Amino acid sequence: MDTTTGDSKEAEILNEIRVSEKKAEELIEKAEKEKEAIIQGAIKSSSKLLSKNKDAMGKLQEKKIINFRDKVKSVKEEKLKEGKKTVNQIKKKAEKNTDKAIDFVMKKFEPET
Repeated sequence: MDTTTGDSKEAEILNEIRVSEKKAEELIEKAEKEKEAIIQGAIKSSSKLLSKNKDAMGKLQEKKIINFRDKVKSVKEEKLKEGKKTVNQIKKKAEKNTDKAIDFVMKKFEPET
């Protein structure tokens, strides 16, 4: 075997190894970039989803607050209506009893004959 041929064959094998290593490094670098792009995409997507859900939750809370306020207003109006009705009943009863009370007081203070 000729040493030149052996050296050139060895150099060729070493060159192929270097080329393969370079390709492997490029593939690893490409995979790292793709991985980073996927991660960034997932982060962006989850951020959008989170923001959308926050908006939806905010709107739902706002709707619940409005419904609660409406219910409170309705209950308040009903209680006021009941209170006015009770006041009117008491007032009418008092008016009916006023004449009786006046007669009673007058009889108490009338001089006896």
